[in-house]
Amino acid sequence: MKAVLFAILSALVWGTAPIIFKLGLRGEIPPIAGIFFHNLTATLFAFITMVSLRESFSYPLRDILVVCFGGFVSGFLGLLLYYKAIKVGDVSVVAPIVASSPLWASLFAFVLLGESFTLQKLLGTILVVIGVALITLSR
Repeated sequence: MKAVLFAILSALVWGTAPIIFKLGLRGEIPPIAGIFFHNLTATLFAFITMVSLRESFSYPLRDILVVCFGGFVSGFLGLLLYYKAIKVGDVSVVAPIVASSPLWASLFAFVLLGESFTLQKLLGTILVVIGVALITLSR
């Protein structure tokens, strides 16, 4: 139940982010600079939070490298493509397409992590694809 609550709160927070990004990228800031300021802010707040919670900074190198690679994939490549899409496109079209990421996460979790793939997951995945197609075509 706790995971679902955090996921819902995360979705609400991330649901506001595209509007904020679009407002910032309307001006002269190019997507790459947007990523820099986005990640700088995230880094500063993560550091302050870690220090205030007295979190450790000592972790296995392998774990750090895997998380860093994930940061490169999502925090750089994903954001760069997303910011470029937001800068030139409508948030109402771009955001739902980007929100199809659970489709890919479920597929990769099934293939790479060996997670179960149930009929409910398949139906949910199909609904995501249909929803993205409808929103994209409505443009």
